[in-house]
Amino acid sequence: MKLKLITSVITILFGFQVFAQNIDVQKIDNFISHIENNNRGIGSVSIFKNGKEVYNKHFGKSNLENVQYNSETKYQIGSITKVITATLIFELIENNKLRLEDKLSKFYPKIPNSDKITIKNLLEHSSGLGDFTAKKDSITWLTIKVSENKIFEEIIKQGVSFQPNEKVAYSNSGYYLLAKITEKLLNKNYATIVAEKITIPLNLKNLTSITEGTKNISPSYSYTHKWEKVTDFEFSNIIGVGDIVSTTNDLNIFLSSLFQYKILKKETIEQMKPDYTKKEPFGRGLMFIPFYERSFYGHGGDTYGTHCMVAYNEQDHLGLAFAINGERFPHNDFAIGILSIIYGKDYEFPAFKSITLKSEDLDEFLGTYSSPNFPLKLTITKEGNILKGQATGQPKFSLEAYETTKFKLDQAGLKLEFLPEEKEMILNQNGKKVKMRKE
Repeated sequence: MKLKLITSVITILFGFQVFAQNIDVQKIDNFISHIENNNRGIGSVSIFKNGKEVYNKHFGKSNLENVQYNSETKYQIGSITKVITATLIFELIENNKLRLEDKLSKFYPKIPNSDKITIKNLLEHSSGLGDFTAKKDSITWLTIKVSENKIFEEIIKQGVSFQPNEKVAYSNSGYYLLAKITEKLLNKNYATIVAEKITIPLNLKNLTSITEGTKNISPSYSYTHKWEKVTDFEFSNIIGVGDIVSTTNDLNIFLSSLFQYKILKKETIEQMKPDYTKKEPFGRGLMFIPFYERSFYGHGGDTYGTHCMVAYNEQDHLGLAFAINGERFPHNDFAIGILSIIYGKDYEFPAFKSITLKSEDLDEFLGTYSSPNFPLKLTITKEGNILKGQATGQPKFSLEAYETTKFKLDQAGLKLEFLPEEKEMILNQNGKKVKMRKE
């Protein structure tokens, strides 16, 4: 379920003083157990220090029925796949088979503006190309298998929204093309290239580009009255963009190996990083992830139900990887919790407060709400004694009551306060408030 009522990016910010050399593993375990015991998440966490794993845990599986898992259970890592794709591109550059300045037209001349778009533009999301994963009339069209030709048709149809280097806008289309360029130059499929260049050299047994033979993958879940499987991407549609599966342990090994220059040269890694002094939001394969005064590099990844992050701090030789494939507590807050404990910051475990209302108590909230200051309408319905919300063109989501007129969806940072006598509702998402009126 993708909720896009208000688009917002929450980064892990601010300044911090001292790194705790001895990580409080027990407190981290208590924190994750708190999430698990309150049935607020499902997933896996791995923490590395000085190249070695100091903590690993699968959590939340006990709240599922008839689920088997083990230390090799893999998770969809979404857009973390892009770090792998960028690594393969830079390996080609190091071997003089490609240049950052090469034009897209050299490989795919039918793509709009291909004579102006460079490999560098594709890597850093400055190409102007769009997002083939979401058609204008169908944002979930890639949940079923489509042909490569159909994907190229969609990329061409979407065209460009700005000229290369004019600005930056995240482009799944750009990374799909990078993966295809890699296949074209090496005359092999993406899964084989990943195996030969990444997984075999690093002895990663559970990181792979998805194929029909890939086993032991944990599906995505969403929560209504109980955890239910999410209809996720058909991952063969998004090769090189978001198809890779991995354990959190293998993610940490990969990223720490990258920063130990076992795959690429040091000067190449520097090219991959965003230039924070220029306030680059994306680098050329790596994102900047600030936590207080500490600088992490890595990437996040989302599918329709799984949310991941892998991050590495060069100064402290610290790696954090997590995959949450069932989210009721925001994954950004999850990361903040773990990093706060690692760095010895005072941190209070979240309080999970909810109440149960009768079905008839919900009737006065039902209806469609709108505002001239908000682009979407929000329709409120109920199923039994569960209040449901649905924004224009988006799937329904369940709301949790925490007061008699107040409801929330923690994973989206969403709170709704109903004012029945005024026929109004206050929508608050991540601190941004909008007053909406019942039609």
